Amino acid sequence: MEKSKEKIRQEVFELQKKINKWDEEYYVLDNPSVPDSVYDIEFNKLKKLENEYSHYFSYEELKKSPTQNINGKSLDIFNKVKHDKPMLSLNKAYTIEEIEKFIKNIEKITTKYSFFIEPKIDGLSISIKYLNGKLVQAITRGDGQIGEDVTNNIKQIASIPKEIDYKKNIEVRGEVYLSIDDFNKLNQQLEEQNKPKLANPRNAAAGTLRQLNSQIVKERNLSAFIYYVVDCEYHNLDTIENSFLFLKKLGFQVTKESKKINNISEIEQYIKQFKDTKQHLNYETDGIVIKLNEVKYYDELGYTSKFPHSAIAFKYEPDTAITTLKNIFITVGRTGLVTYNASLEPVELSGSMISFATLNNFQYIEDLNLNIGDLVYIKKAGEIIPCVIGLASVKNKDFDKRFNKITQCPFCNSLLIDSETSLEQYCVNENCPEVKRRKIVHFVSKDGMDIMTIGEKNIDLLLNNNLIKDIVDIYKLKDKKDELLKLERMGSKSVLKILDSIEISKQKTLDKLIFALGIKLIGAKVATFIASKVKILSNFLSFDFNSLIEYNEIGEKIISSLLSWVKEEKNIKLINNLIELGLNLEYQETKQNNKLNNSTFVITGTLSKPRSYFENLIIANGGQISSSVSSKTSYLLAGHDSGSKLEKANKLNINIIDENELLRMLEINK
Repeated sequence: MEKSKEKIRQEVFELQKKINKWDEEYYVLDNPSVPDSVYDIEFNKLKKLENEYSHYFSYEELKKSPTQNINGKSLDIFNKVKHDKPMLSLNKAYTIEEIEKFIKNIEKITTKYSFFIEPKIDGLSISIKYLNGKLVQAITRGDGQIGEDVTNNIKQIASIPKEIDYKKNIEVRGEVYLSIDDFNKLNQQLEEQNKPKLANPRNAAAGTLRQLNSQIVKERNLSAFIYYVVDCEYHNLDTIENSFLFLKKLGFQVTKESKKINNISEIEQYIKQFKDTKQHLNYETDGIVIKLNEVKYYDELGYTSKFPHSAIAFKYEPDTAITTLKNIFITVGRTGLVTYNASLEPVELSGSMISFATLNNFQYIEDLNLNIGDLVYIKKAGEIIPCVIGLASVKNKDFDKRFNKITQCPFCNSLLIDSETSLEQYCVNENCPEVKRRKIVHFVSKDGMDIMTIGEKNIDLLLNNNLIKDIVDIYKLKDKKDELLKLERMGSKSVLKILDSIEISKQKTLDKLIFALGIKLIGAKVATFIASKVKILSNFLSFDFNSLIEYNEIGEKIISSLLSWVKEEKNIKLINNLIELGLNLEYQETKQNNKLNNSTFVITGTLSKPRSYFENLIIANGGQISSSVSSKTSYLLAGHDSGSKLEKANKLNINIIDENELLRMLEINK
């Protein structure tokens, strides 16, 4: 049935209100409540409705729409400054057809053109002025007309030169961002200080740049890519490509992923290649920018109040689906941590049918205002785990009841306890059958003791038949061979494989066992580091974990977790039982693979293979990995776009190598 004029007007006004709210959260508060994929879906829906039914609205009504304006505002805590030239946003394309339309518009005024293409950095836009070679002012975009004066904070960013070898007055524009490495380090510090973690690098960068204390900006290692010279022709720059070369010569950081291209087929090729490339960059991107290379046509092509016609941003189609939220339930992990989950009406996403997704915690459900029966957006988080990311529409507009927080563990009926921050819930019942089960599943996992012949189904079978109750019982199964053979699906070959793999696990290394114990905050990387200091399991209970505070890898929260764990009677008994059962495992450094001789490496920038490949290579050859550069760093392994870590390594005279030099050190032919 066709919608009435009034219903369409109401839908448009509701979308405008929603997007205005999201814009304020993103541009002003640096705390967006929805991801880009949801924003883009709703924004495009609004654009389509406004275009299709423009005759239902007055000129003034359409003029006020967020599709026609940049909704950023400047904050009152900073001085407001008017831009000499508007700092516009970019029109967006999601298909090749939309890019072709952009090119056809250019062809109306010239047939001789080329393009300059670059990543669209997900950060905070900035405009910087230099007078007589000195940095004098830096302004955020704000609403495109008026921004915030953040000059003092910009001067704390190492990749932005305070002086340049150019005496003409010049204004340059770019994007302030926080590298993924520095973002992870910042969140680790916040976690150790018991402060809320930041949602993503873009929010972290924007929030940091708006700090009143410039020292905080300096400590957080913000970076910036500069991509535009205002009034190019005044500086004798006739193309965007030449302006990039000019900026690089003056000492500005420009992205190495940019290039000149000539036609639509080259644009398509770049789009396909960059989809993979962006996964390995040390900064976040939310698409690519395609600019007309020849600057002389810019004024003739013109501008709207929101964007120029000389450039366009291509955004990859969000891998998002809409489906019904059938139910909300919780699972309990090995530490007792509660995770909320969604049961969904099956829907296809990335080539597979999705029936379940994560909802993280109750706060997440409240923030998105979700309830059973709602239509929700889902996407694959990190290409693997489906996640509910937003509310598409409520079950019933008159349905006011909210989903209630689950307060009892479904596995043992114990009351769930809130964490100090109230963001997490825990089942603290030590005898909770699900907590015990999860601990065993974790213990035998590939990253743990690697007893994969048991598996989750076999663990359930063993638990249900009272053959095991905890980790220690796994190593007593050899005495229960006859009982194992009586179990369903358990033939003699299966039983033999299980018992053999259990015995083989006794030959594993100490780091695998420490990780398998499931101690809070102890991941595989930290477990390896701890094992290198403890040396043998029999030292674990008496080891001075406070001595590890001098190392970058270990924070106070990790030490507190270790000290608490080794004081508990049940854990003391567990370690002693494992030792008695023949698991007094040692940390092993293979002599023939000790080529790096305990050297400490920091990795930064984009490399030819995933970072984990080089981390594993270094560890396998006797080296150690650190997340930050310090005087104790032996080598910085630097790839493309290395940023602040490279600068710090240079200041500290740290050995800087590329991946080819690392492979030569290890005598590996590339």
